[in-house]
Amino acid sequence: MIDLEKTKLGFIRFFTGYFKSFHKLLLTNILFAVPAAFFIALFRIINEMTKLNLLAIDLLAIIFCFPFLAGVTVITRNIAREDKQVPVVKLFFKGFKENLPRFIIHGIIYYIAFFLCYFSITLYWRLAQANTFFYLPFGVAILITVAVLFIAYNVPTMTVTFKLKMSTIYKNSGLMSFGEIKNNFFATVGLFLLFLVIASIYLVIPDFLIRNIVGIALCALIVPSTASYIINFYVFKDMARMISQDGARSAGIKEKDENEKEKEEEIFDFSQLDLDENKDMEEYLFYGGKMIKRKTLIKMRDEQEANNKNEQKEKA
Repeated sequence: MIDLEKTKLGFIRFFTGYFKSFHKLLLTNILFAVPAAFFIALFRIINEMTKLNLLAIDLLAIIFCFPFLAGVTVITRNIAREDKQVPVVKLFFKGFKENLPRFIIHGIIYYIAFFLCYFSITLYWRLAQANTFFYLPFGVAILITVAVLFIAYNVPTMTVTFKLKMSTIYKNSGLMSFGEIKNNFFATVGLFLLFLVIASIYLVIPDFLIRNIVGIALCALIVPSTASYIINFYVFKDMARMISQDGARSAGIKEKDENEKEKEEEIFDFSQLDLDENKDMEEYLFYGGKMIKRKTLIKMRDEQEANNKNEQKEKA
């Protein structure tokens, strides 16, 4: 159930942080807009020269813009967690440099995911007009698209914040897509409201040329960093709680002797985890590089404690 008082305080924190750091978000947008404009124009020219006029060619710009999104994500994450010092230019290029290969891969995955979701929805919608049976796969396609959207919220932030394998990033983002559905819901509402505000400003201008100039200016100066800030404001806090070095740290893992056939038992430190048995036992917590349910971790802890007691009795 949504706590209205906390939600109200959250809105106050959101707008306070946003307007306080607006000049930083503005600079972040400009740093992102310059390379983005170049790649968008490049693939538009390629589309025109080849006379193919395919959406797939225009959207190839996503792949090449994605590494610059790493810089945007680092800055908006730091603003969302209320860091006192956020050196925009330094952080932007540091984020770009350190995450270049991974964000290229993310760009390719997002590019493919967009078209799979888009064509699935449009295909089943058209088929459903002729046969109501296809409303079922159409609904499934919508659910998958929502899941992909929620995963997309978490992947960039998780990548720039934690040293995890790519497979772990997507697995954890997938689990968090509905495991943290409240945060994802608020992020979606925030993005929708941003879209409404931009669309309203864009549509009230009657002149075609001025309308397009304003639209381009809004995209270049406001939209990317604002959207990233909205997402980070709602998803980062719980992500940081679940995926932290303290929460994932083991007290020590015995090294396996290559000459031994028996596998050594791993000893884990559960002291830094929130294993309150009165809380939701189905909630996923991050531990040892994986998302594990609270009830499973409690069982692991109890088994380890029982084994320790048995070992002490044997020694005695």
